[in-house]
Amino acid sequence: DRNPDYEHTLDTLDVEIAMATLPMDFNIYELPGSVYRRAKEIVKKKESPFKEWSAALRATPGILDYSRAAIFALIRSAHPEFYHYPGRLQGYINANLTETDHENPTEEALTAARHTPEKDAVEEANRQLAAARGEYVEGISDPNDPKWVKTGTSQPTTEPELVKNVGNGIFDVSALMQNSSTHGTETNPETTSNVQVQKADSDEKQAGDAVQAGEDDLGTGKEAVTVENQNQAEAQQNVPESQQEEPEAAWPEYFEPGRYEGVPNEVYHAANGISSTQVKDARVSLMYFNARHVEKTIVKERSPVLDMGNLVHALALQPENLEAEFSVEPEIPEGAFTTTATLREFIDAHNASLPALLSADDIKALLEEYNATLPSQMPLGASVDETYASYEQLPEEFQRIENGTKHTATAMKACIKEYN
Repeated sequence: DRNPDYEHTLDTLDVEIAMATLPMDFNIYELPGSVYRRAKEIVKKKESPFKEWSAALRATPGILDYSRAAIFALIRSAHPEFYHYPGRLQGYINANLTETDHENPTEEALTAARHTPEKDAVEEANRQLAAARGEYVEGISDPNDPKWVKTGTSQPTTEPELVKNVGNGIFDVSALMQNSSTHGTETNPETTSNVQVQKADSDEKQAGDAVQAGEDDLGTGKEAVTVENQNQAEAQQNVPESQQEEPEAAWPEYFEPGRYEGVPNEVYHAANGISSTQVKDARVSLMYFNARHVEKTIVKERSPVLDMGNLVHALALQPENLEAEFSVEPEIPEGAFTTTATLREFIDAHNASLPALLSADDIKALLEEYNATLPSQMPLGASVDETYASYEQLPEEFQRIENGTKHTATAMKACIKEYN
């Protein structure tokens, strides 16, 4: 979505990252000069969270292919505390940096990037510069400031019927007051007819703040317009309260440290400010504050007290982030085995429910009872005749000696042993 003639590098990417970290909304394709200069200052000083975002995005493959809207949407949709955790920040980038058409960002991406094309960048820059020069600008200058008298610095002094110079820097504006639309209404005590204002040389040339094309819009191809001299008459009158419009309620972009009732958590954390921890560290020592929160040379040490504080903070203010930031121990079912003792207790209870084991005497009695039912063994005999008598009582399948051969005592005992 950038100009084809614009050379996009990692350095120009840093400028876009810095602008995306700013809290205000603006036209991301027609950048106000003040926004661009502030972004360059952030890059030069390596301020946080730009420094962390730059390191993470520079390490992302193909990052220069993504559109400016995708970069803005990614940074402005992230939780404001993500940059404190590099691992979580890189995971967020990998999960959310998705774009198919780099040249034509979607409406969702432009909305997330807070792109406001209705805010003309040059006109906004002109208004800011006019206010800086001391001119009254609606929506920027305070109408209740006593310095806004009922005549302007560029009011022509050639009209004696309206503004009369009485000398020594004193002007008579009674005629101008009578011709105003609020003549006759009750005004504040400060609306005097003879007031002393600073003379302005009508021929004085106001130095316009010209913003170069390469500095203004980062390659959108649109020439930056030099801010013209704005010497318009601002005759601020006291408007009756009945004619004043009530300003639309809006959350501030900056919160002073303190306790706020009725402010949504996402609004408070999205605002540009410092945390209560930073305030406490600053009260201890500004050098300590700089080393811990700016230079990052003091590493935050974890402790049970810090973990408990983070847990209470997440439970009270950010319960949706509880599972992402803490490992919640699962609930153990009732009756589950957790230690060796519980497992052994279960085994002992099971064994106790089994029938009792037989004693040695019971086993011996059963064996003797069983053996009594078996056939008795044949004696080997002390002589050849006794051995032959026992051999003749053997079943035929155990009489291995062939008929007609000599029946020796050894052969007959072998057959008897086989039978036994």
